[in-house]
Amino acid sequence: LGITNDELAKCTGFSTVYFRKLFAEVFGISAVAYVHKLRISKAKEMLKSEYGSISDIAFSLGYTSIYDFSRTFKKYTGVPPSKYK
Repeated sequence: LGITNDELAKCTGFSTVYFRKLFAEVFGISAVAYVHKLRISKAKEMLKSEYGSISDIAFSLGYTSIYDFSRTFKKYTGVPPSKYK
């Protein structure tokens, strides 16, 4: 994922436990899920463009493997990135 709840909490000055609780109350989802949704939203834009291969997109969005990217993409969209258009 790259960024952690600990790092985000440190930026806000809150404890990690309080940050996680507050984030979920405000946004209705965890910070980790929020980051995934942002990345998948950007991936959908990139897949519709001529950005590059699925691997290029995955790595540019911070995924360490195409498998992780594909699994997460399918979880949030219902289809694998290779079938998205």
